[in-house]
Amino acid sequence: MGKGLTITNGHGWTIERLQAHEKTIKKASMAKRVAVIRLIMQGYYAIQVAELLNVHRETISSYVQKFNCGGMDELLHRNYSPGKPPYLSAGEEQELKDMIACSTPAEEGYGCESRRDTRILKQVIEDKFSIV
Repeated sequence: MGKGLTITNGHGWTIERLQAHEKTIKKASMAKRVAVIRLIMQGYYAIQVAELLNVHRETISSYVQKFNCGGMDELLHRNYSPGKPPYLSAGEEQELKDMIACSTPAEEGYGCESRRDTRILKQVIEDKFSIV
């Protein structure tokens, strides 16, 4: 076997400290990232860590690179996609909230219902905001 991955900058973390921190992380995927760093620091090869934790070998390299560059903050940082833009503007959303809080469907002209359900809300959004 060739030379394995190494932690070039421990950022003040020891194996023991990593192990303790790993136990405090609630999200399993993030705890697994810390485990990767701990196992590499303990001398395991990336391929061994990949097999132990059921993670792709390239992912192991990526985690080590992140940790070496930016420490724990960089390792645990996750970029989430912003998602689909909302259909309603902030003003329209507030208008809908106010309508729900202050009136009944009957008062708004949607049948004789005294409470709202998703069918009525869908109709209100289509009618008031021209969203289909």
